[in-house]
Amino acid sequence: MAFERLRGVLSYFYYRVSQKISPYELSKLNCISALYKRLMRAKNYYLSVELFGGALPEQEWGKKVEISLGGLVRRAATPPWKGKLLYLIARETGAEKVLELGTHVGIGTLYLHSALPRAAIHTVEASPALAAQSKRHFRLFGFKPFCYVGTFREVLPRLEGVWDLIYLDGDHRGEAFFEYASWSYDHLVVGGMLVCDDIFWSRDMYEGWKRVSTLNWAKQRVIGPFGILQR
Repeated sequence: MAFERLRGVLSYFYYRVSQKISPYELSKLNCISALYKRLMRAKNYYLSVELFGGALPEQEWGKKVEISLGGLVRRAATPPWKGKLLYLIARETGAEKVLELGTHVGIGTLYLHSALPRAAIHTVEASPALAAQSKRHFRLFGFKPFCYVGTFREVLPRLEGVWDLIYLDGDHRGEAFFEYASWSYDHLVVGGMLVCDDIFWSRDMYEGWKRVSTLNWAKQRVIGPFGILQR
């Protein structure tokens, strides 16, 4: 895993150098970065947030904790360096219909929207508190995605059609990761992309990534923390 992580880091630097961002695009990205930095400073604004995913056993999902907004952002929101990388990857796809699994406070969603301003973006978040917070941030940018509140297992069966791009950024357990990535394969258009975040999060996650990679994908690559698969 250490060798593959190093390859991912090297591919990240090569990709960033090879991809150009115009001054207009950079101004959009800087606005999202400014929001991220402002939220990072919100250390005295506390939220009661429901926990899901690998943080707890499933029987305890929904347990609430008090945490500052700044702590939430520091722990799991998309930082500017990763957001710019996500922007470039999404821009490359030219997707018109996008599904994000794991909204959190909406920073990653804003990068997807900036990359694909004409796309219909759907996003799923299990925590009602985080979903409500993300909608506040979307309104700041005049952005109104299709938001679903519920676990992935609750929401995915209700979604119709196929997707050009699926961004998987939630439930960091290897078995769950494999389950949702396998679902994604069946719900992507031919040529559609699955972008998986945090594939080096843990040995368990990395093993899930290796299992997913054995499916019948047309192309696959790793750029930084992202595993990218094309149907």
